[in-house]
Amino acid sequence: MRLHRFYISEPIGSKKEIIVQSEQLVNQLVRVFRLKSGDSVILFDGSGTDYESLMQDYDKQTVTFTITKSAPSRFVPTRHISLYAAVVKKDTFEWIAEKATELGVTEIIPVMAERSEKKHLNEERLQKIVIEASEQSGRGSVPTVGSIVSLKESLEMMMQKGIAVVVFHTEGEAFDAGTYSKQHTNLAVFIGPEGGWSPAELEMFHSYKVPVVSLGAQVLRAETAVVAALSLTMLGNGC
Repeated sequence: MRLHRFYISEPIGSKKEIIVQSEQLVNQLVRVFRLKSGDSVILFDGSGTDYESLMQDYDKQTVTFTITKSAPSRFVPTRHISLYAAVVKKDTFEWIAEKATELGVTEIIPVMAERSEKKHLNEERLQKIVIEASEQSGRGSVPTVGSIVSLKESLEMMMQKGIAVVVFHTEGEAFDAGTYSKQHTNLAVFIGPEGGWSPAELEMFHSYKVPVVSLGAQVLRAETAVVAALSLTMLGNGC
């Protein structure tokens, strides 16, 4: 039987026992999954290792685990992929965060674009979503969720760090996945909102000498473009 996986922020390392203080985790274990003392679960702390653990004592806010064995997590991304996604409707952006986590991005940064319909996002809820997606997908790390930034801020950040950038837009050059192979261990992927990047934003990309590429002649929804772009840049060449 497949064991349930749970993320904890406290490093586990070589510990044989760990006490976790989290009312939310206790609620998940006892009320949602109906687990009890003596049941086994998988714990992971984002370090790339899964720890099989036995539930011991628990109360409303605290649970004690005994670590029985450890093994490398099923999936740990080896490349640093940053997703700069234009802010879209709340439900859509949450779906984007979930799927980007499953595909292996390292960080998710919301970008305020000219055509963004929404101006605010719940960062705490987004972080909860990426944790749950990491638990479900067998991923051994959890991506970070950044605060909303402007397009100019995000581009200047990438330029200062010397990170390769690729922008997806319907009117760009044909995308060649081979150009963004494993040689780019750090890569920033920019995806626009519904309606795409504005002419002024495209001009900004060009002024920063950032390549603008297209996934094809069809017009994709923002969330579809995210999955397609990440699949091509990550899964096509390995993560």
